[in-house]
Amino acid sequence: MKNISKLLSLALVLSLLFSCKKDSETTPSKSGKTAKFTITANGVNSTDDYVSFVIVGGDTKGTKTIWKVNGVTRNNEAAISLGKDDFTGSTKTYVIETVLPVDVISASAQCINFNASYQISYKAEIDGKVVTNDDGVTVDVNKDYTHQFDY
Repeated sequence: MKNISKLLSLALVLSLLFSCKKDSETTPSKSGKTAKFTITANGVNSTDDYVSFVIVGGDTKGTKTIWKVNGVTRNNEAAISLGKDDFTGSTKTYVIETVLPVDVISASAQCINFNASYQISYKAEIDGKVVTNDDGVTVDVNKDYTHQFDY
């Protein structure tokens, strides 16, 4: 199950990166959009839980440095991936922001529980407006959190 989820996440990243085509020279260029994601996971158990958040962005120029995480620029990374190990230490909340406007943004989340429940929150802001706000979602053996978002 974990390998399938990792393969799906990788497929998402690759499909987004390779599906971006440059518009013809006659098409006016867009200025792009900015994004901010706030992700929190509390109560994650490193042996019993599966947590995966993948956020990918791109522009028509092929810029590689797209994101900063908790205020630190992630050089040469067009995708950010957070897993269960990122949430089992002292850091429970991650703020992921664009460092420049981008043309496409895709985010996927999959949170599965195999024992005791845990809580997650996922908020997406595009151009300063909240477009997704799933706050305090409980992930337990009967309810997973699996979503694909395109912004």
